[in-house]
Amino acid sequence: MDAKNILGRIHWILWFVLTILTGILAGFLTSHSVMLGRYFTWLIETGNYYVFTDTFAVFRAATHANVHYNLFLWASFLIGILWTILCFILKKGRITAFVAGLSSLWVSIVFFASNFSDAEAAVSSGTATESVRQFFVAWNLPMHRSFAVFYTLCFLLLLIYGTRQHPSDKDPEIEQD
Repeated sequence: MDAKNILGRIHWILWFVLTILTGILAGFLTSHSVMLGRYFTWLIETGNYYVFTDTFAVFRAATHANVHYNLFLWASFLIGILWTILCFILKKGRITAFVAGLSSLWVSIVFFASNFSDAEAAVSSGTATESVRQFFVAWNLPMHRSFAVFYTLCFLLLLIYGTRQHPSDKDPEIEQD
């Protein structure tokens, strides 16, 4: 097998893993938007912030749930970068790679540039001031809903890319098993 075929196979393996991770992240953020995020916002809006701080910070420390969640984000981020680089090297699906392949990069930029990451950390640890809690309430659901929609669209883009670009008998440059 020559180098182009090896790169082609690696490209499809990375696409497969990235597509699965993007679908998982779309599901995570949809779930957060529908249930968990609404619950957090409701606790703050109804003056029950102490319930949140007394339980959630302890839960996160005991279970490391945020670390497990972040593993999916980091994996998507790294696999997405590798897949995007390969797409540019192979001159395949560069627009899809730029948008969907780097989806976790774009989400991270918005999340950190908006300072929502700091607000979420303060709210989750119980150290947020009233103004930070209000910022969190104002941004929590709209931001996570937009991320859920974005990841879902990226998931669909990746699926469409896979069905349109996958090697077939029409592509003699890639060896078939």
